[in-house]
Amino acid sequence: MNNITFAIFTYNEERRLPYIIRNFINYGDVIILDDGSTDRTKEVAEKMGARYFVRPLNNKANTETTEQLSFVKSKIKTDWIYWGYADNIAPKTLVEKMVDMSNQDKVRFVLIPLYTYLWGNTKNYALKSYGPFLFHKDSVDFSNNYIHGFGNIAESTEQKIYLEDKEEYALKHFSTYDIHKFVTGHLRYAEAEATEKYRHGEKFSVIKMMAAMVRYCFIYGKYSYKNGILGLIIILNYAFFRLMTYAKLYELEHGITLEKIEDTYSIEKEKILKDFA
Repeated sequence: MNNITFAIFTYNEERRLPYIIRNFINYGDVIILDDGSTDRTKEVAEKMGARYFVRPLNNKANTETTEQLSFVKSKIKTDWIYWGYADNIAPKTLVEKMVDMSNQDKVRFVLIPLYTYLWGNTKNYALKSYGPFLFHKDSVDFSNNYIHGFGNIAESTEQKIYLEDKEEYALKHFSTYDIHKFVTGHLRYAEAEATEKYRHGEKFSVIKMMAAMVRYCFIYGKYSYKNGILGLIIILNYAFFRLMTYAKLYELEHGITLEKIEDTYSIEKEKILKDFA
């Protein structure tokens, strides 16, 4: 039996879930870690041979926690975990490589290339990056994790590897966004990230904001330029994501809320209306 469990995090994924289960079901145990879906996610998962669990509530938005990892480890019998999502698909060569990695002892943490499609365009990738999707269950510590991070690797650097940046070893990330979903979804990410920055004492900085926006233009522009006008839309949306994060940090730092805005406006309105008394 293979020494790897494929843990898939979901929320209302009945449409995408069959693909990811088919992707892994013949190579190891597939467990679905659901966030309280209201669609047929549970029914689809169990019908296709995966095990379904409702995962514990996460008190740190968009951040892996010790509680999450402990819950996953309590549900598996293998030493290795693939930590994944329903919008990623792995080619057969990658799945077989992951299985091979789970049956050796030298390497305990594997970073996998991630090729991202956006806005339904599958001719050119919008982004290429790496993700910490495969690891020995005892090689990661999430105790001080932060948003967009993946905790601390509890092993030496010699026990961590990057798979080659090649098609045969790359996860394909089919990221489903239109403008409405992008703005509403990334606004939640921006607010969560800004809140974490604020709690850690980070101050708003125009320089940091502009640098972050330029950085994201570069990161997404490196590949998205091939997509023409759509590529430009993608680039500007991700720059706007950085703008939203720092704008929210500014609001938190200065105590700006809708209620306080209305209080300020009420004072000015009363000044105007005093002549009508």
